[in-house]
Amino acid sequence: MEYRSLAISFRIQLGFHAANNEGAGGTNVMEPRRITVGDREYDGISGEIIRHHILEQFVKLCKANGINLHLRCNGLVPDRCKTEVMQWMKKQNPAVTKLAPDKHYASLTEEILKNCALCDVGGYLVALKKEQDHVEGTLKRDSCFEVGWLITEHPAVVDYTQHSAYDPDPEKHNLFVQNMRTGIYGGVLRIDLDRIGFNDWWWLEEKSQQYAIDGQERKKRIRLLMQAIRHWLMSPSFAKQAGWLQHMSGLLEGVIVLSKDGPAPFYSPIRFELEKGDPNKPCIKPNPQYREMLKKVKEQCGDTLEVYCFDSPDQLKKYFLEIEGKFATKEGY
Repeated sequence: MEYRSLAISFRIQLGFHAANNEGAGGTNVMEPRRITVGDREYDGISGEIIRHHILEQFVKLCKANGINLHLRCNGLVPDRCKTEVMQWMKKQNPAVTKLAPDKHYASLTEEILKNCALCDVGGYLVALKKEQDHVEGTLKRDSCFEVGWLITEHPAVVDYTQHSAYDPDPEKHNLFVQNMRTGIYGGVLRIDLDRIGFNDWWWLEEKSQQYAIDGQERKKRIRLLMQAIRHWLMSPSFAKQAGWLQHMSGLLEGVIVLSKDGPAPFYSPIRFELEKGDPNKPCIKPNPQYREMLKKVKEQCGDTLEVYCFDSPDQLKKYFLEIEGKFATKEGY
């Protein structure tokens, strides 16, 4: 497979939402996450929240398409594959009571990746304690894709509204204050395509293969991850959304970069600068040249990069479908 990485830089407008909060701090006022730069505050939405919701989409797509998942990974549990690691240790002859990198990491990782697309794409951290689990050891895999914070290209626009939690007893209504934000956000995302299915510990065993799954299975997982990201971009989901769905304006623009030579480059739609060159006045502003900058990189890199600029949701879908088609399997999947 010739493609090694994919990156996306994008701008999106979200209105009247409460997508990511820091908590109430012991009060009845829900405070939004903010990014502080100098004396200004910008609205921020954690990339980890976004990654979690993309993985939710990925799990749904895997289940719908018969792609292998561990039982508990069907529910996207945080301690994924811990049960499978302990079962693998028990099955060995003799049984393994303590994981050793040079003896167990390669073959155990291969088993996990073969049997679960979520553990492959989303990564995991298994930490076993003897006093609790009766076995011990640690096994780790980094995620194959990462998402940056969504950050407004202008200072935060936040309003607060008071609400009442219903109680049949009119004297027991609980008042609370909810924030409401609106803004144009810049975001970045990158997928390490060449790591999907890759056994990070293969080199510890002379006869091990670099990839734990075959090329056709890798393509299926890549396509489903791309579909999950496409679904999220076109209809974003966040925390605090069940009763507080954001308004979508239709503003969704950006650039997709597909690389055959190492990590795909990306530039953010926002930039950090010093206002009038004053070191005491840092600020964030739009970066209107981010797509042109990537086009210039493509000119220098030639055929090793493919760049797709989109200005609307329908263009985003068109280019994503074209890219997904590059990873079609022999069965046409």
